Amino acid sequence: MSDLLRLRQQRRADFWSRILPYTQYVIQSGLAVVTLFLLIAFAAWYTTFLQKLPPGLPVYWIMLILLTPLTVYGTVRTYMRPADVVFMLPMEKRMHEYFAPGWRGAVIGKYIWLLLLTLIVWPFYIRAAADAKPLLLTLVLLLLLKIVSNYGSWQELRINGDTVRVIYRLLRYVAVIALLAAYLWLPLWTGTIVLVLGAAVYYGLLRLPGKAQVPWERLIAAEKNHATAVMRMLGWFVDVPTGERKINRRRWLSFAGNRVPWKQERAFRFLVSKTLVRSELLPTLIRFVLFGMLLVLLTRESWFGVAVYLLFILLAGMQMTSLRKQHTDTLWLSIYPLPPTSQRLETVGLITQVQLLIAILIWIPLATAGDPVRIVWTLAAGLVMVWLYRSSLNRKWLRDLAADDEL
Repeated sequence: MSDLLRLRQQRRADFWSRILPYTQYVIQSGLAVVTLFLLIAFAAWYTTFLQKLPPGLPVYWIMLILLTPLTVYGTVRTYMRPADVVFMLPMEKRMHEYFAPGWRGAVIGKYIWLLLLTLIVWPFYIRAAADAKPLLLTLVLLLLLKIVSNYGSWQELRINGDTVRVIYRLLRYVAVIALLAAYLWLPLWTGTIVLVLGAAVYYGLLRLPGKAQVPWERLIAAEKNHATAVMRMLGWFVDVPTGERKINRRRWLSFAGNRVPWKQERAFRFLVSKTLVRSELLPTLIRFVLFGMLLVLLTRESWFGVAVYLLFILLAGMQMTSLRKQHTDTLWLSIYPLPPTSQRLETVGLITQVQLLIAILIWIPLATAGDPVRIVWTLAAGLVMVWLYRSSLNRKWLRDLAADDEL
C-alpha cells in the first residue's frame, strides 16, 4: 500500500472517530423509532396505493422526478486540509492514487441508494407504465449515468474559470435529466442508444476546457463544506462544534431583517435574520421545502400525506435549531448591553416564524385534495405542531442554560 493510500485511510478514520461518538445521541433522540414508524406507515400506504392505482398517473414524470436527484448528485470525499497546498504539492502527479478510492466509493455508495430507490418504485412503474422497460437494463443504464454524472462533477472541480465551471455544472444537470427522460419516454432500443450516445458526447465535451491537475483550493473548500454539513446535521440532535461557517452575501435578500425595530431588545433578531439569509441553512431549507411539497402532493389523497406533512414541519424546525449555536462564541454579545433573554427569545421567535411559513407552503399541495374537512384539520394540526415545537425549544434552551449555570 502506498503512502498516499495510508494517509487517506488515516484521515478517513480520523473523520469518523469525530462523528461516531455523536450517533448514540441521535439514536436516543427517537430518530430510530420515528424512522421505523415511517417505514411501516409507508409500506402500508404503498401496498394500498399499488392495489388501487389512480388512472392517468404521469408515471414517467414521477420516475424522472424520483430518480434525478440521486443520479445527478455527485460528490467525492477527499479529506483534504489547508496544509496540503504546501506539503502535498510535490506529490501532485501522484495524487490520482489518493483520489481514486474516494471516487470509486462515491459512485458505489450513491448507486446503492439509487438501486434501492429503483427497486422500491419498480412495482409502481411496471403497473402504471404503458411500455415498461426491463429492470436489469434499467439498472445497468442508471449505473452508467451515475458514473458519467460523478465523473462530470469531479471534472467540474478541475475546470479553470468560474464561468466555465458553472456552465458545465448546468450542462451536467441538463444532460443527465435529458438522457434519463429519453430512456423513459422513447422506445426501448431508441432510448438506450440515445442514452449511451449522449453520455459519450458529454464525456467528449468534458475534455474541451482547460483543467488544473489538482484544484487544491477548491477541493479543500468542498471538503470543509461537506464536513460542516455533517456536523450541522448532527447539531439537530446534540451540541457539536460546527467549525468555520460559510457566508454568502445574497444581495437579492438584503432587505431581510431591515424592518426589525431599532431597539435594544430586538437587536439580536436583526443579527439572526441576517445569519439565516447569508448562511448555508437557507438553500438547505429551500430544497427541503420543495421536496416536502412534492411528497405531500404525491400522497395528498391519503392520511399518509398528513403524516408526511407533520413530519416535514418537525424536521424543518430541527434544521433551524442550528441558528441557536451560530453566535454562542461571539465576543460582542458579552460587550453590548443586550437583555439576558434576548438571544433565546429572538432566535426562537424567528425559528417559529420561518417554521410557520414552511407549514403553510407545504400545506398548499394538500389544499388540492378532495376532503375539505381533512384539509382544514391538517392545517390546524400543522399550526399546533409549530406551537408545540416552539414550546419544546424554549424548554430545552432553558434546561441547557440551567445546566451551564450549575457548571
